Amino acid sequence: MHTPWRPLPDLLAEATVADLHVSALADLVYASVARYVRYDFGCLAVTDPASWVVTWASKTRSLGVGDEEFAAVEYGPPDLNSFAEIARRTPPVGALWLDTGGHPERCRRHREFMRPRFGFTDELRVVFPSRGVIWGGMALYRAHDEPPFNEGDVDQLAGVAGLLGAALARSLFRPMPHPEAAGTPLQAVLIVDRADQVTHLTSSADAAVAELGGWDHGSLPASVLTLVATTRTRGEPAQTVAHTPSGRWLRLRAAPLSGPDGGDTVVTIDPTPRAALSRLALAAHGLTAREEDVALLVLQGASTQSIASALHLSPHTVQDHLKKIFGKVGVSSRRDLTARLTLG
Repeated sequence: MHTPWRPLPDLLAEATVADLHVSALADLVYASVARYVRYDFGCLAVTDPASWVVTWASKTRSLGVGDEEFAAVEYGPPDLNSFAEIARRTPPVGALWLDTGGHPERCRRHREFMRPRFGFTDELRVVFPSRGVIWGGMALYRAHDEPPFNEGDVDQLAGVAGLLGAALARSLFRPMPHPEAAGTPLQAVLIVDRADQVTHLTSSADAAVAELGGWDHGSLPASVLTLVATTRTRGEPAQTVAHTPSGRWLRLRAAPLSGPDGGDTVVTIDPTPRAALSRLALAAHGLTAREEDVALLVLQGASTQSIASALHLSPHTVQDHLKKIFGKVGVSSRRDLTARLTLG
């Protein structure tokens, strides 16, 4: 039976109504986009809206290597069509061939890495914004004798960027069916050398790496590698929060080490502080500035009267805000709101 043709935004809008696990969402996006935009290889990443560091990534197929070089080229010196630069565009999409006038070799990433290592001839990138922040992005590649991406391909991704930003944000804060399965909080420290190899680690580090996605062809997870690359480029400490495949939220901090082993980076991994996670959750659910003020006070245990006094509102207005907050977050009580927005 012939399936009626539908625009990609309509198809994805219907398919992403449910709050999918991030890996299921990525698979859905790959399959749906492939019906409209032909590509040889694709990767989709989640980013921390505060730090812009990649915290989770997937690929349509294995390229047989870890993510060290990907992290180094993306978070190293400025380059053409970086995700950070594309995020400032309207719409937030970039096609390398089109943007360089048919000279993709002007892009260091393409010239020194993607073309010689994998044979890719063009790259199409999109970032996923929602409610004023960026939640992730995707890169698609063509290879060999495939024609470059065209304006029609750019338009297809431009039409779904915001939709997928909202879907990705929802997926990160979807209710966990068994939150008690999170287990004992992880505390770990690793020393990473200039070749991105681990030279020293605490006893719980292997468990932390496994929680973040595990070793990939002997390499650290993308979240650790991108944070280390960011620290090297800036020459100063950096931190991010990562949502793990099991539903946990972990804080990753990196700092350059001084001394005879200069070039090494120390990485610490521990549970994300509840305050930081709550603010991220509020951004994901699209609360207004005033609703965010109210919600943060609720999370601190403040009463309606206390909130009204602190924000110079009437108790009735506070209750109106609470109804809207409950609706956006998908809960029906203060207790449920607190559980939903502080689950670590």
